[in-house]
Amino acid sequence: MANPYTLNAQQYFDQYQQLSFESAHAAWTHLLSSSRRPSRAIDIGAGSGRDAAALAARGWQVLAIEPSEGLRRLGEAATATSNIDWLSDQLPHLPVLHELHGGISASLILVSAVWMHLTPDEQTTALPVLAQLLEPNGLLVITLRHGHGPSPDERVFYETNSAVLKAHGESLGLDTVLLTSDDDKLQRRDVFWETIVFRKKG
Repeated sequence: MANPYTLNAQQYFDQYQQLSFESAHAAWTHLLSSSRRPSRAIDIGAGSGRDAAALAARGWQVLAIEPSEGLRRLGEAATATSNIDWLSDQLPHLPVLHELHGGISASLILVSAVWMHLTPDEQTTALPVLAQLLEPNGLLVITLRHGHGPSPDERVFYETNSAVLKAHGESLGLDTVLLTSDDDKLQRRDVFWETIVFRKKG
Protein backbone atom coordinates (compact mmCIF):
# COMPACT_ATOMS: atom_id res chain seq x y z
CA MET A 1 0.00 0.00 0.00
CA ALA A 2 1.35 3.42 -0.95
CA ASN A 3 2.28 5.79 1.85
CA PRO A 4 -0.63 8.23 2.41
CA TYR A 5 1.89 10.96 3.16
CA THR A 6 3.35 10.47 -0.31
CA LEU A 7 -0.01 10.15 -2.09
CA ASN A 8 -1.18 13.38 -0.43
CA ALA A 9 2.20 15.03 -0.01
CA GLN A 10 1.22 18.54 -1.09
CA GLN A 11 -1.86 18.50 1.14
CA TYR A 12 0.15 17.55 4.22
CA PHE A 13 2.99 19.90 3.33
CA ASP A 14 0.56 22.82 3.17
CA GLN A 15 -1.14 21.71 6.39
CA TYR A 16 2.09 21.52 8.35
CA GLN A 17 3.27 24.88 7.02
CA GLN A 18 0.12 26.54 8.40
CA LEU A 19 1.66 26.41 11.86
CA SER A 20 4.93 27.97 12.89
CA PHE A 21 7.53 25.99 14.79
CA GLU A 22 7.05 28.32 17.75
CA SER A 23 3.29 27.72 17.81
CA ALA A 24 3.48 23.96 17.33
CA HIS A 25 6.17 23.50 19.99
CA ALA A 26 5.45 26.30 22.45
CA ALA A 27 5.31 23.78 25.31
CA TRP A 28 9.02 23.03 25.29
CA THR A 29 11.03 25.55 23.25
CA HIS A 30 11.89 27.47 26.42
CA LEU A 31 14.26 24.58 27.13
CA LEU A 32 16.34 25.72 24.15
CA SER A 33 17.74 28.53 26.26
CA SER A 34 20.88 30.51 25.63
CA SER A 35 22.69 28.13 27.97
CA ARG A 36 22.14 25.24 25.53
CA ARG A 37 24.58 25.79 22.70
CA PRO A 38 23.17 24.63 19.34
CA SER A 39 24.93 21.58 17.95
CA ARG A 40 23.57 18.44 16.25
CA ALA A 41 19.81 17.95 16.13
CA ILE A 42 17.91 15.04 14.57
CA ASP A 43 14.33 15.64 13.43
CA ILE A 44 12.65 12.25 12.96
CA GLY A 45 9.51 12.39 10.86
CA ALA A 46 10.59 15.78 9.54
CA GLY A 47 7.61 16.11 7.21
CA SER A 48 7.59 19.50 5.48
CA GLY A 49 10.88 20.53 7.05
CA ARG A 50 9.22 23.28 9.07
CA ASP A 51 10.78 22.27 12.38
CA ALA A 52 14.14 21.40 10.86
CA ALA A 53 14.30 24.81 9.18
CA ALA A 54 13.45 26.59 12.43
CA LEU A 55 16.15 24.71 14.31
CA ALA A 56 18.68 25.40 11.56
CA ALA A 57 17.80 29.10 11.75
CA ARG A 58 18.64 28.94 15.47
CA GLY A 59 22.08 27.58 14.66
CA TRP A 60 21.52 23.84 14.91
CA GLN A 61 23.09 21.41 12.44
CA VAL A 62 20.03 19.35 11.54
CA LEU A 63 19.61 15.86 10.17
CA ALA A 64 16.03 15.57 8.92
CA ILE A 65 14.68 12.02 8.61
CA GLU A 66 11.49 11.46 6.62
CA PRO A 67 10.29 8.12 5.16
CA SER A 68 7.67 9.59 2.81
CA GLU A 69 9.29 10.26 -0.56
CA GLY A 70 6.71 12.87 -1.53
CA LEU A 71 6.97 14.88 1.67
CA ARG A 72 10.75 14.53 1.74
CA ARG A 73 11.10 16.00 -1.75
CA LEU A 74 8.91 18.96 -0.87
CA GLY A 75 10.74 19.45 2.41
CA GLU A 76 14.14 19.31 0.78
CA ALA A 77 13.09 21.88 -1.81
CA ALA A 78 11.66 24.19 0.84
CA THR A 79 14.79 24.03 3.01
CA ALA A 80 17.45 23.97 0.30
CA THR A 81 19.25 27.02 1.69
CA SER A 82 19.26 25.79 5.29
CA ASN A 83 21.91 23.82 7.19
CA ILE A 84 19.93 20.58 6.88
CA ASP A 85 20.81 17.11 5.63
CA TRP A 86 17.89 14.89 4.59
CA LEU A 87 17.69 11.12 4.91
CA SER A 88 15.08 8.50 4.03
CA ASP A 89 14.67 6.28 7.07
CA GLN A 90 12.16 5.41 9.78
CA LEU A 91 11.66 4.16 13.29
CA PRO A 92 11.80 1.85 15.13
CA HIS A 93 15.30 0.81 14.02
CA LEU A 94 16.61 3.66 11.80
CA PRO A 95 18.73 1.19 9.79
CA VAL A 96 19.84 3.67 7.11
CA LEU A 97 21.00 6.18 9.71
CA HIS A 98 23.13 3.56 11.44
CA GLU A 99 24.54 2.30 8.14
CA LEU A 100 25.48 5.73 6.79
CA HIS A 101 26.22 7.58 10.02
CA GLY A 102 27.42 4.94 12.45
CA GLY A 103 28.29 6.45 15.80
CA ILE A 104 26.31 9.65 15.22
CA SER A 105 24.82 11.34 18.26
CA ALA A 106 22.75 14.44 18.90
CA SER A 107 22.06 16.82 21.76
CA LEU A 108 18.48 17.31 20.55
CA ILE A 109 16.16 14.71 19.02
CA LEU A 110 12.66 15.72 17.96
CA VAL A 111 10.02 13.06 17.25
CA SER A 112 6.92 15.07 16.43
CA ALA A 113 3.63 13.48 15.33
CA VAL A 114 5.32 10.12 14.75
CA TRP A 115 4.77 7.97 17.84
CA MET A 116 1.12 7.20 17.00
CA HIS A 117 2.22 5.59 13.73
CA LEU A 118 4.25 2.97 15.63
CA THR A 119 2.68 -0.18 17.01
CA PRO A 120 3.05 -0.67 20.78
CA ASP A 121 5.87 -3.14 20.14
CA GLU A 122 7.58 -0.68 17.79
CA GLN A 123 7.26 2.07 20.39
CA THR A 124 9.01 -0.20 22.89
CA THR A 125 11.75 -0.95 20.35
CA ALA A 126 12.21 2.65 19.24
CA LEU A 127 12.89 4.30 22.60
CA PRO A 128 16.21 2.51 23.31
CA VAL A 129 17.31 3.35 19.75
CA LEU A 130 16.62 7.03 20.42
CA ALA A 131 18.25 6.90 23.85
CA GLN A 132 21.41 5.49 22.31
CA LEU A 133 21.55 8.36 19.79
CA LEU A 134 21.17 11.00 22.49
CA GLU A 135 24.23 12.64 23.99
CA PRO A 136 24.55 12.95 27.78
CA ASN A 137 22.37 15.84 28.98
CA GLY A 138 20.71 15.91 25.56
CA LEU A 139 16.98 16.42 25.09
CA LEU A 140 14.55 13.98 23.49
CA VAL A 141 11.17 15.51 22.60
CA ILE A 142 8.27 13.22 21.68
CA THR A 143 4.73 14.37 20.92
CA LEU A 144 1.83 11.98 21.48
CA ARG A 145 -1.47 12.23 19.64
CA HIS A 146 -4.68 11.15 21.38
CA GLY A 147 -8.27 10.88 20.19
CA HIS A 148 -7.35 9.73 16.72
CA GLY A 149 -10.75 9.16 15.16
CA PRO A 150 -11.12 7.69 11.67
CA SER A 151 -8.57 8.61 9.03
CA PRO A 152 -9.84 9.66 5.58
CA ASP A 153 -6.72 8.47 3.78
CA GLU A 154 -5.87 5.08 5.30
CA ARG A 155 -3.34 6.38 7.79
CA VAL A 156 -3.05 4.01 10.72
CA PHE A 157 -2.90 5.32 14.28
CA TYR A 158 -1.99 3.36 17.41
CA GLU A 159 -2.55 4.19 21.05
CA THR A 160 0.11 6.16 22.88
CA ASN A 161 0.56 6.23 26.63
CA SER A 162 2.68 8.87 28.32
CA ALA A 163 2.86 6.97 31.63
CA VAL A 164 4.24 3.88 29.90
CA LEU A 165 6.65 6.00 27.87
CA LYS A 166 7.82 7.90 30.95
CA ALA A 167 8.51 4.70 32.89
CA HIS A 168 10.33 3.14 29.96
CA GLY A 169 12.43 6.25 29.48
CA GLU A 170 13.44 6.35 33.11
CA SER A 171 14.55 2.72 32.90
CA LEU A 172 16.88 3.80 30.08
CA GLY A 173 18.46 6.67 31.99
CA LEU A 174 16.15 9.34 30.60
CA ASP A 175 14.82 11.82 33.15
CA THR A 176 11.43 13.36 32.40
CA VAL A 177 11.83 17.14 32.52
CA LEU A 178 8.46 18.09 31.00
CA LEU A 179 5.08 16.48 30.38
CA THR A 180 2.30 18.71 29.07
CA SER A 181 -1.09 18.38 27.40
CA ASP A 182 -2.53 20.73 24.79
CA ASP A 183 -5.42 21.08 22.37
CA ASP A 184 -4.90 20.33 18.69
CA LYS A 185 -3.38 23.40 17.02
CA LEU A 186 -5.25 22.61 13.78
CA GLN A 187 -8.52 22.61 15.72
CA ARG A 188 -9.42 19.03 14.88
CA ARG A 189 -12.27 17.83 17.05
CA ASP A 190 -11.58 15.09 19.59
CA VAL A 191 -7.81 15.34 19.08
CA PHE A 192 -5.35 16.49 21.74
CA TRP A 193 -1.62 16.15 22.23
CA GLU A 194 0.87 15.45 24.97
CA THR A 195 4.50 16.46 24.82
CA ILE A 196 7.11 14.61 26.83
CA VAL A 197 10.68 15.83 27.08
CA PHE A 198 13.45 13.59 28.38
CA ARG A 199 16.97 14.58 29.37
CA LYS A 200 19.62 11.89 29.24
CA LYS A 201 21.59 11.49 32.43
CA GLY A 202 25.08 12.93 32.18
